[in-house]
Amino acid sequence: MQCPQCAADIPDDDIFCEACGVRVNTEADPAACSCGARSTEIDDDGFCTRCGKRVRRPASDRIEITLSPLCAAVCDRGKRHARNEDRAGALQVGNSYALVACDGVSASRESELASGAVVASVSESLSRALSEGQAHDAQALMRDAIAAAAALLAAQAPHEGDDNPPSTTVAAALVADGYATVGWVGDSRVYWINRDGARQLTSDHSWMNDVVSAGKMTAEEAGKAREAHAITRWLGADAGENAAPDTARIPVNEEGVLLLCTDGLWNYAPTPEEMTRLIHEANGEDGDALTTARNLVHFANEKGGQDNITAIVLRWKPPAEEDQVTE
Repeated sequence: MQCPQCAADIPDDDIFCEACGVRVNTEADPAACSCGARSTEIDDDGFCTRCGKRVRRPASDRIEITLSPLCAAVCDRGKRHARNEDRAGALQVGNSYALVACDGVSASRESELASGAVVASVSESLSRALSEGQAHDAQALMRDAIAAAAALLAAQAPHEGDDNPPSTTVAAALVADGYATVGWVGDSRVYWINRDGARQLTSDHSWMNDVVSAGKMTAEEAGKAREAHAITRWLGADAGENAAPDTARIPVNEEGVLLLCTDGLWNYAPTPEEMTRLIHEANGEDGDALTTARNLVHFANEKGGQDNITAIVLRWKPPAEEDQVTE
C-alpha cells in the first residue's frame, strides 16, 4: 500500500504512515486516535493516553437496560453536562422486580462512582431477598438495603480530608406480592401512573419542599430562591443523619406504569398532571417499556437536556386475579 500523502510504501495492515503520520487505514482500527495511538491506548473515558485528545464518548454516556417488553431503563448524559453521573439498575426475579435510580451529586467529587456503587449495592440486596423469599417486611428491607449502600459508600470514600466525597441520591422500588414498596433519599422520584392519573410516591428531600411543608413559604416563593433545588438528604461519607431514607408502599392490583426518574426528567414535567400527559405520549400505541423510556429521555433532551436523565419504566400487569390484593 502507498501513502496518499507522501507516497511512501507501507504495509497493508498499518493504520498510519510511519513516514508522515497520516492515517491511511480506517477499517483496520476505526477507534484509533489521529495522533497514531491505537484503540487499545484509548482509556475508558474515551481519551487518548498519548495526546490526551477525546477520541470517543464513554459508553456510560448512554446506558440502556432491557429486561423484557414490560421493563426497561435508559440513562443518558443529556446535552449540557460533561459526563453522565446518573446510574440505573433493573432486575427481575420471577414476577417481582427490583428497580434503582441514582443521581450523582454534581457538587461532589466523582459522583458517578457513588451512583454506580449505590445502584449495585441496593439492587443486589433487594434481588437477593427476592431470590431467598425474604421480602415479607418490604419497607424494613428497603431501609436496610439503602443503609447498607450508604455504609458501603462511606467505607469506599472516607470523609476525612475530603470536603466533597462522592455522593448521590437514590430512589428504589421493590415490586412483589401485589405491592410496590419504594425508598428514597434526595430528589429522585417514583411515580405510579394508571387510568386515574399519576401519583408521586416519593416526596423530595429538598430545601424548597422543606420550607413549603413547614409553611414558611409558598411553592411559588420558594421556587424563585437560589437554593430551591438544593437537596437536604443524600448518600455519601459526609451525609451522617442526612442519609436516612423514607419509604412508602401501595397496592398494585391493576395495570399501570411505575416510573423511576431523576430530576433531569421530572424538572420538565414537575406536576402529576404533566407527568400523566407525558407518559401517555411516551407510551404511544402500546409501545414497549424501552420505547417509552427512550421517548421520555428524548423529551427531556428536546427540552434542553440541562441535566443527566434517567427513566426506568415498568409496565405493570398483575400476574393473576387470585393474586391481587386490596388495602
